[in-house]
Amino acid sequence: MNARQLKTAYCTLVVLGGSLLLAMCPTFALAQVEPGVSSTVVKPTGPIEWSGCVTKECHPGVKDYIYQHGPVAVNSCKSCHELVSEEDHTYRLLRQGEALCRFCHPPEITGKFLHQPVQDGQCVQCHDPHGGENRQMLKGGAGAESCLECHRDVTEGMPEVHGPVAAGACTACHKAHSSDFPHLLVKSNTDLCLDCHVTTKDRLATARTVHDPVAVECSACHNSHASEHKMILKQESTTLCLGCHSQIKSIMETATSTHDAISSGEKCMNCHDAHATDYAALLLNDMVDMCLECHDEEVTASDGKILMNMKPVLASGKSLHGPIAQRTCVPCHQIHGGSNFRLLVKSYPPEFYAPFAEENYALCFSCHDKQLVFDERTDRLTNFRNGDHNMHFVHVNKDTKGRTCRACHETHASSKEKHIRDSVPFGTGGWELPINFEKVDTGGRCSPGCHRPYGYDRENPVNNDPRAGAIWPGEDNSG
Repeated sequence: MNARQLKTAYCTLVVLGGSLLLAMCPTFALAQVEPGVSSTVVKPTGPIEWSGCVTKECHPGVKDYIYQHGPVAVNSCKSCHELVSEEDHTYRLLRQGEALCRFCHPPEITGKFLHQPVQDGQCVQCHDPHGGENRQMLKGGAGAESCLECHRDVTEGMPEVHGPVAAGACTACHKAHSSDFPHLLVKSNTDLCLDCHVTTKDRLATARTVHDPVAVECSACHNSHASEHKMILKQESTTLCLGCHSQIKSIMETATSTHDAISSGEKCMNCHDAHATDYAALLLNDMVDMCLECHDEEVTASDGKILMNMKPVLASGKSLHGPIAQRTCVPCHQIHGGSNFRLLVKSYPPEFYAPFAEENYALCFSCHDKQLVFDERTDRLTNFRNGDHNMHFVHVNKDTKGRTCRACHETHASSKEKHIRDSVPFGTGGWELPINFEKVDTGGRCSPGCHRPYGYDRENPVNNDPRAGAIWPGEDNSG
């Protein structure tokens, strides 16, 4: 071993002892190595070959990557580094910041929106200049692992994660450097979503009714990355819906009569599709069919009363109430809640008997001419008349025991014309009072449990009480 070799060996041992090396070995210095990786040689103070830089003795770890930066792979350190001092073995970069990277990687950044590191010229914030475990030499790892170095908050603690995010496929939606769309998206928000959600795309193209936010931007309702709520919604579904539908929110908050459909199960989504349907108001189905999905059996109302199974009523009815014939329930019922009996949109007496007051019949008078019960005599308002004596006036317009509409008419459907009932619930004992209505060409007759048989005829008035000379029982009739 010659003197130089002995001195080198001695200095190498001194390295292990601490920081006295530079004083004891003035012509040598410690080699610059990758952080966390130990070198076994001292830093040279004279000329060396570039090919010797990345040996495992001098700069170990520089080439320990699956994918190596091109210059590193061919030992061309001088592509990026230049010598400053041979004696001190110091180097500097040939160019500063992004200019160094762009000398070989011409800018392809043409979008209006830039990734912040790109805007700051900090390529090495995301990329390792020597190599990495993926082709892009990302520092944090492949795909989302690298993105999460900065954007961990987009999913942290969230139970519902968007599929591409969960799969680490950030670049399925985002460009890494620049884009013409906000948030570095590869397309506009809605177009991008529909590239994957093709079923929704097809439905939007053919549906008669489309939810307004869907036509504008999916992110109006959904988070793009993760959420605490199902379907990565920004808020709980009802809260989200009511954020726009303030009128319905007000109805629900002030309602004294509530509809279980909006507070149970999928809530708003029990009846509505959030994106598009072939039905008005984004309903999932024809309104009557949809209502019958719940009302196809007896239902216990909030007041404890049993609501009848409506399916056989509608199926057997030959005479349908106008709204039912038009396949709608909302002209009479407020489906989100209200302050009237049975979720009715306006007042309607729930009793068999009720003193007449116009405001109590607001629901019926929404469609039917109120003169029907105001005019005692008529030859055209109604066919229910004995001569010109208006039988609706006789039955309804009374100060004490006025018969309400429900006394004779079924409000949904009936097997008889004009929705005349076969029977009507009477009292609290569950008795079904029979109507026994019979129609003839110019009138009809009935013999219900409330009075003896009476008839009416528009052309030849019937004298129902010859002894009193009256054609219909008066106020004193106990029925």
